[in-house]
Amino acid sequence: MAFAFFFAAAAAYTGLADGLIGLTRGQDYTNAVNTGRVDSNGAGPRVLVTGATGRTGAILYQLLKADGRVAEVRALVRNLTKAREVLGCVRCDASEGIYVGDVTNLSSLLVPARGIDTLAIAAAVGFHASEEVMKAVEFLGVENQAAALAAGRRAGVALSSLRVLLVSSAGTTVPNPPPYTGGKILFWKLNAEAALGYSGMGAVVIKPCGLVDGPAGAAPLGTGFDDNLPSAEFTVSRADVAAVLAEAIVERAAGLRFALCNGKKGSAPTTDLAALLKGARRPWAQ
Repeated sequence: MAFAFFFAAAAAYTGLADGLIGLTRGQDYTNAVNTGRVDSNGAGPRVLVTGATGRTGAILYQLLKADGRVAEVRALVRNLTKAREVLGCVRCDASEGIYVGDVTNLSSLLVPARGIDTLAIAAAVGFHASEEVMKAVEFLGVENQAAALAAGRRAGVALSSLRVLLVSSAGTTVPNPPPYTGGKILFWKLNAEAALGYSGMGAVVIKPCGLVDGPAGAAPLGTGFDDNLPSAEFTVSRADVAAVLAEAIVERAAGLRFALCNGKKGSAPTTDLAALLKGARRPWAQ
């Protein structure tokens, strides 16, 4: 289904969403979002994390919940039992910012997205999934999530001021990638990256090397473009990916698409994530 269709649907739902959003910051909030700043009243980003019970999404969710610069954090999950185990919720409902939804079903995303200004997409499937499922989740599902973000924005909030962040993968520009690097799934991830590029929203696409477990801030990190990867190890911890995402969210970063991998072995661990994001821009944009 074409991306244009989803945004047409988003426009149709906007009036309904505006009538139901229960935000209280009014024009101060709208101005803070449109100018890309966090104002003195704490009108920080309002974030929906999808794939929030996954290994990367769960870390990101907890980081954002603990960050005083973030006004609100919601989680989109598929299983409430898992949400209770992974996210530590009690009621595990909207009162705690927990929503059940399916990224392949646009209508299930509209309520979770009402009133948010930032979408962090960590929902994904494995490369063993069928190609039909890959396309539905990795590409069309990303379009659905972007459409829901557009539909749910407050009146007066410009589309271009919204932020959408995607955890994609390194290797999406490699023709015919072998299965051990991701195989066919990388084609659909590349389509999702392209779709966000013409969504009209401020986008950040992080393309991690092979994801591994481990703490954040324990390794040097490097960024690269066009799948010119900055490391011979070709790995990066999920915690580091989540930390970089969280920094991009609070900075309201946009216009970024880069590989993220462990940097040169023996180098000092990366602790200045703002500097990392600045270095992740093309030279002419720094």
